[in-house]
Amino acid sequence: MTLSRRLAKLETSLSPTQLVLRWLAEAHAFGDIEPYVASLLAQDPPVAPLDRLAREAAQGTRTAMRGKGPEVVNAAVRSALRETVFRFELVMRINVTAHELLDRQQLLDALFAAQLALLASEDGKTSRADATYLERFALVRRVVAMRAVELAASEAARGIVEGRFLDGHRALFPDVAAAWDEQVKSTEVIADTVVRLAELDGVPPAVPPDPEALSRRTTELVADLVEPAKADALEKAGEGRQALAIASAWVRGKLAPKAAGGDPVADQELIDAASSKWLT
Repeated sequence: MTLSRRLAKLETSLSPTQLVLRWLAEAHAFGDIEPYVASLLAQDPPVAPLDRLAREAAQGTRTAMRGKGPEVVNAAVRSALRETVFRFELVMRINVTAHELLDRQQLLDALFAAQLALLASEDGKTSRADATYLERFALVRRVVAMRAVELAASEAARGIVEGRFLDGHRALFPDVAAAWDEQVKSTEVIADTVVRLAELDGVPPAVPPDPEALSRRTTELVADLVEPAKADALEKAGEGRQALAIASAWVRGKLAPKAAGGDPVADQELIDAASSKWLT
């Protein structure tokens, strides 16, 4: 058997996960998603990576199922397409979500740092005269701690999903992954600084964190990654009814009342209220 035929046989034996991981390695070579997309658009004609993956998944499955009945082959092809498209959509959702969270966290960290510098610059006499000083310091401490938990939960959720569906391979593009690691360090530094300064200034101790809060939020964020990717994959596979059922169940879960300290909507309202107070 010639080398080309061996390679062709190997290509047709790749599973949906292996196909997506091969594509992911190619895409990661560009560092970030923007230069990767630019490279795709520069091709003549442009080739959408999902189209290529779907074609390879279908061809590989048909080759592997040669000799089987049409119904069996068609069912296997549909399954391979769903699994391949789902993993592709999952990778894209992981990267888009991380980009959005990083953009937001960078703005919040700038706000936290500015407010912390303002609080730390107030002399003792002025601080004691301002009845809201301790309240403002406690609010900064609470919101910074909350955002640190959000980053930790997001990273934990991403790791769970990557382990479950991508054989543990990191989905983030290298540049995004590096930016994420730096952002986590920055937020942790701010959080540690707030805690130390609050203790020095006599701010009452914070309420002990809910030990289950991180686990609950991680579970929610796993669903936020997986369920929309499932719905998108089913929609692209022409299974709109099932896609709608999954999307509806996910939305209902998002709208359901949350336990204290674990409601992203309430957390967002706290951030908005704090930001308004700090900036006025």
